[in-house]
Amino acid sequence: MNTFRFWTLLGCFLCFIMSEVSAQQNLSTTNKKAINAYQDGLQALQERKIDEAFQQFEEAIERDNLFAEAYYQLGRLYEQNRQFGNAILNYEKSYNSNPEAGVANNALQLLGSLYMRKGEYQKAKAYLELLLPKIPPANNLTIQRIKRSIANAEFALKALEQPLDIKPLTLPNTINAFDTQYFPTLTADKETLIFTAQNYSNRDENLYVSKWTNSQWQQAQSLSELINTSQNEGTASIAADGRTLVFTACGGRNSLGSCDLFVSYRDGNDWTKPANMGQAVNSGEWDSQPSLSADGRTLYFVSDRKGSIGKRDIWVSKQDSIGQWQKAQNVGNIINTSEDDLSPFIHANGQTLFFSSEGHAGMGGLDLFMSQKQGINWSAPQNLGYPINTQDDQVALFITADGQKGYYSLEQDTGERYKKSKLVEITLPSSLQAKIQATTYLKGTITDAKTQQKLSAELELVALNPSQTVGKFISDAQTGQYISVLNTSGEYALFVNKQGYFFKSLHFDFSQTHALDKVLNISLEPIQRDAKEILNNIFFATNQWDLQPQSATELDKLVVLLKGNPMLSVEISGHTDDIGKDADNMILSQKRAKEVMNYLINKGIPSNKIKAEGYGETKPYVPNTSDENRKLNRRIEVKFL
Repeated sequence: MNTFRFWTLLGCFLCFIMSEVSAQQNLSTTNKKAINAYQDGLQALQERKIDEAFQQFEEAIERDNLFAEAYYQLGRLYEQNRQFGNAILNYEKSYNSNPEAGVANNALQLLGSLYMRKGEYQKAKAYLELLLPKIPPANNLTIQRIKRSIANAEFALKALEQPLDIKPLTLPNTINAFDTQYFPTLTADKETLIFTAQNYSNRDENLYVSKWTNSQWQQAQSLSELINTSQNEGTASIAADGRTLVFTACGGRNSLGSCDLFVSYRDGNDWTKPANMGQAVNSGEWDSQPSLSADGRTLYFVSDRKGSIGKRDIWVSKQDSIGQWQKAQNVGNIINTSEDDLSPFIHANGQTLFFSSEGHAGMGGLDLFMSQKQGINWSAPQNLGYPINTQDDQVALFITADGQKGYYSLEQDTGERYKKSKLVEITLPSSLQAKIQATTYLKGTITDAKTQQKLSAELELVALNPSQTVGKFISDAQTGQYISVLNTSGEYALFVNKQGYFFKSLHFDFSQTHALDKVLNISLEPIQRDAKEILNNIFFATNQWDLQPQSATELDKLVVLLKGNPMLSVEISGHTDDIGKDADNMILSQKRAKEVMNYLINKGIPSNKIKAEGYGETKPYVPNTSDENRKLNRRIEVKFL
């Protein structure tokens, strides 16, 4: 699935033989026995006789200890076998023995690369600076890459001087139970963790899930038999409510390309049969590494399709008003570079994009970056710093909705054939938390107020200033459960709608208070006589009765409800707290109720179906014992007659 770039033990035997070695007459030695041994070594490589190649190159050096090309080939062999220390030693001997040899530039380039990989940035910079003036001006692409590597080394040296306070905590063995595990994704409540894992004995990538129960992560289980097969499935993303899953599958399914994105929906405790996301999202090329927005309506992913700026780019697709995915678009050259740009993660706030790149200034290889949505554009990516980023590749960072915790895979180079990785958790430093707009969540269960039956209902989250829908969710038909994400700033209305029931409205104001995650179970009243409901998103100025503009969203929903139930009449009642004179409160409550009634009449509700009553402070919802209680008592109610 190409989720990680693994090193193989033997690699390509022939890719570095003839293209990097000059003809015999240009070798750095005239010793015939050394040359014969060297040529025998090249022949052994062509025949994939690795041990013999080692012996022949070593013999060539014994015949001439200044034989640059022989040292160079030994370095290549050691590098392919992941013996990087020996590789560096031989590359240095190759260059030092003859700086003018045909392989000298290659040796310098590989020394720079290996020292970057080791995190020895000063040495890497020194070798790359030796190399730069040796490159012909016509090789502009090579020059630019060397300059970028030098800039990376300089960036890394500064980053090492200002480390972040990061202490990775390895997740328990109930999760890290495989040879390697990576690409974590969590629900907004941080109680469900889904990740990709595999054991190298069968090389089969699958998706696994662990639940946070009794203050600990439970044993990871296969996500679903409908999702995991004998082919590769992985690199998944889940919507905030845990009910929409997008994942990558390679081979064995109805695919358009080498790897495609598929979607599945949670139905109770299981998942639906995965469906290919179609040509609007997938291409005939490699498509992978999805990231869903909190509401599941925007999808970021990686592809190497036609139209990419670099090798692999980040793309985005959005759902239209009827839930159809629109043709994917490249996110643009602020994010994407001429190199690999991978593993996007869109935070629950919908504004902060994290991703991995080797094209932006970093510490070598793939580093993690963040960028903020600014209208239709993105801000210049910021490197997340050391030690989140190191000389190793960093991919697939997940940041919790509250912006406090991070999850990613930490590679372990054990010297074996494949790199291994474990999932770790970090607490983000305050400097990084300050750059992330935190979100909070609401979760709970929707039920029938009379029978307590679990209900599937639509939840609509509306930002009130200005009024716009920022999310739509549906509670689970079997469990009635829902999760909704809110940004921790501004005012919001949450509407819960179901045919045959009075809609429920809730109001959240985070303008001056700190947001807290909430568990809120909601009971819906069936539409019938004497049923009543508080309208929590009707707004008036203090001691005034003119409706404020943000009231329109809720009132328009009431209009729709009344038109759908024309046989019923309603009473609009106004209520106040106990502050002020009783008579004044009675008049104010009557005028507010009448203002709401007039709005409904102007929207087409027959006047003979509505009456307005003011009750002042005579019918408190809760005792007037605190400012919070008094706020609850200042309300508009609707009652079916």
